[in-house]
Amino acid sequence: MSLGSAANNDYARLFHHAPAGYLVVGTDGTILCANATICDWAGVGSGALEGRPLFDLMPAGDRFMFRTHAGPKLDRDGHLAEISIELLGSDGQRKPVLLSANRIIDGPQVRDLMIFFAAPERRRYERELANAHRQLEDAEAGRTQLLEEAHHRALHDPLTGLPNRLKLEESLLSALARAGEERTRVGLLFCDVNNFKQVNDTLGHAAGDLVLKHIARRLAEAVRGADTVSRVSGDEFVVLLPLLRDPKELEAVATRVQESVAGTITVVGTEIQVGISVGRAETVVSAAAGTFEHQELAKTLLITADQDMYRVKTEMRMVPPLEQPLGPTPTPPGSRNNRY
Repeated sequence: MSLGSAANNDYARLFHHAPAGYLVVGTDGTILCANATICDWAGVGSGALEGRPLFDLMPAGDRFMFRTHAGPKLDRDGHLAEISIELLGSDGQRKPVLLSANRIIDGPQVRDLMIFFAAPERRRYERELANAHRQLEDAEAGRTQLLEEAHHRALHDPLTGLPNRLKLEESLLSALARAGEERTRVGLLFCDVNNFKQVNDTLGHAAGDLVLKHIARRLAEAVRGADTVSRVSGDEFVVLLPLLRDPKELEAVATRVQESVAGTITVVGTEIQVGISVGRAETVVSAAAGTFEHQELAKTLLITADQDMYRVKTEMRMVPPLEQPLGPTPTPPGSRNNRY
């Protein structure tokens, strides 16, 4: 059978030069047309397979399988999908292939179009497809990770790793909404580092950064599990206390964070006294309050805690940490000593 009688020249070129082997087979098992690829695999010249039985290309075991299983399935369903067989060459060599077939009915003519893929090549295509899919997944995972990292950087202080003011405001609004539902209170502690400007001016900003990291760690260790410590500006930290049920809780945490930070630390060879001034504020939240009321409460809480911190600072009487000579000084009894 000449392919030209059944298709145009473009189809004929695609048929003969395809990377897969193609056969058109009659219902009696006679090969009607074969492309150049399968002729090459069979070790014969172009056109040499036409008129020969399909079974000439199969070893005995595959012939039996085709007669008893594949053939009846093709008759029943009209198609086969990637059956693993061996193609028998003219020199007796066997080539592993995957056979797919479709039955074509064109009026009185019934033919089977059989497609043979070289098994190793097919597996390579599958591996390449799987690799491409994995690369797409990895690229998407990388994009997701970059977005998550950017989101984290936008809401956290790069020096201490604590939440920043933007994250604090977001968390405060959530805490107020939840407090309204559960009829609890919300508290804030506004913490300012004492004499921090003097540390920066005398020992430098690198030393100041070490002090801020030290204080951030101490604050995080001192608060309750549900509390959030944020760094809102250069030397100011805010502790958010959601779900306050006991009237004494706010003062207890305030005392604990103050005592946790207070002490002597050594920075770039110089011992300094570290301490914070802490302002307090707390509020009840109406269950009927909405978003606008929560936003106004959040502003009021921050302003009140900030003002209370300045009141405390004004009333405090502290010895500035750098009035002593910049050298080793005795560590006061009972204080913490941390070296950097």
